[in-house]
Amino acid sequence: MLGRPVRSNLPSRGLWRIVDDRILAVDRTYSGPTTVLVPSEDVLTVAVDLPFATRAQRLSALPFALEDAVAEPLATLHFALGTEVAPRRHIAGVVRHARIQGWIALLTEADLDPAILMPDALTLPMPPQGVWVVRVEGGRCLVRTDTGAGFALPLSALDGAWTAAGRPRLIPLGDALPATFAEAVGSETLHLGTMGEPVVVLPPLDLRQGPYAATRATSASALRTLALVAGVGVVAHIALLGLDTFLLDRMADRKEAEARTVLQAVAPATTPDEDIVAAADRIVPGAGSGVRPFTRLLAQTSGALPGAGAVAFNSATYAPGSLDMGVVVSDAATLDRAVQALTASGLTASGAPSGVDASSATNGLNATLKVTTGAAG
Repeated sequence: MLGRPVRSNLPSRGLWRIVDDRILAVDRTYSGPTTVLVPSEDVLTVAVDLPFATRAQRLSALPFALEDAVAEPLATLHFALGTEVAPRRHIAGVVRHARIQGWIALLTEADLDPAILMPDALTLPMPPQGVWVVRVEGGRCLVRTDTGAGFALPLSALDGAWTAAGRPRLIPLGDALPATFAEAVGSETLHLGTMGEPVVVLPPLDLRQGPYAATRATSASALRTLALVAGVGVVAHIALLGLDTFLLDRMADRKEAEARTVLQAVAPATTPDEDIVAAADRIVPGAGSGVRPFTRLLAQTSGALPGAGAVAFNSATYAPGSLDMGVVVSDAATLDRAVQALTASGLTASGAPSGVDASSATNGLNATLKVTTGAAG
């Protein structure tokens, strides 16, 4: 059937992409949530202001907020709400019902039913203001704009879109840009490291929402999620800060893996199959009755961080009274807000951008947060 892969040849996890109605492997060893990248030509991805208090209200208002941006009846379109990139401003996606139904049929055939569906342009890092990140592959361009939105177009059409946008500076990835754009190429590094195939940490936009939502975790998984959040799982809460609680349920397995990563960073001797809560209790200095210092500091840090920011956990190192975290934020202003919120809670905090290597390249601005329980000096 059009060269579609055989079900038994596809593992249930990994990073994939859909090309010409086929699912192709991008990274079979990818350990994040199973993600299938879809052509950005088929998805309108925008940043939209939604000044509403709850996610339900934002979802209800989304089609009407984008009505002027689409040229088709709203009933023929599926609208999906993504992460918050600025206060009350979210990434959103629009795709035809017929198109996403075809993609989900491919997922079902390939035994990838729970997979995230994400436009491939959103694998690019989010650039600073006034800059586009452009990946050229053959005659095709992927573009991520400073609003957080992304799109795809032929290389021949890039000049027109770039001119219409006011000729922003460009950060090229992949193949070289034509000489026409030489003066627009910026010197920003974005702390990208060496980018090969796309690396996805947290999906800026999952199209699997509403009638197309993936099957949720079982009740047992939900209980395990609550237990993790109550203890060492608060680390996973930091990783998923800015996403609503229904995603916590669906990503329970991923949360547990991230929490184990933190435990192994703090105590390398921790075994992969060790009970996660018991391991946390064991490694805390001065373990005994009462609240553990490690867990207490994590809980205080998590509770102080602003819920409106896009803050994603990457790594953590604990010493008595001190926590060093590697995070990904949407921009420098978000990092400043996080430091201010931590300081206001009574902690001593500092933050700074940081570089990453190829194995940990991410979307957004990579940074470090240092949190201590002592008073500022």
